[in-house]
Amino acid sequence: MFFGRDMPGKGQRAEWGRRFVQERSPYALAAGMLGIAAPIDGLIFVPLSLAAIVLAILGWRHIDRHPGLLGKRLCALGLAGGVIGCALFIALRVWAG
Repeated sequence: MFFGRDMPGKGQRAEWGRRFVQERSPYALAAGMLGIAAPIDGLIFVPLSLAAIVLAILGWRHIDRHPGLLGKRLCALGLAGGVIGCALFIALRVWAG
C-alpha cells in the first residue's frame, strides 16, 4: 500500500523476486553481491574481495551438484569483482610504496 492504495503489479514483482531467489544458489547470490562491492572495498582492504572469490567457487560447485539451480553468472560476477578488488588492493599498496 502506498498512501492507502495498492500499487498495480506489486504482487507480480513480489512473486518474481521470490522465484529469483529460490531458483539460485545462496552462495551465488552472496558472491554476486560481494562481487559488486569488492572493487570499491579493494581500495581500502581486501576481506570482501577474498570472500567474493571463495563464495563464487563454492557457488559454482553447489550449482554443479544441484543441476536445477541457476546462478553461474552471479558466481562469475563475484569471481571477477573479487579478483579486481584484490588487484586494486595490491596495485595501490605497490604504488604507495
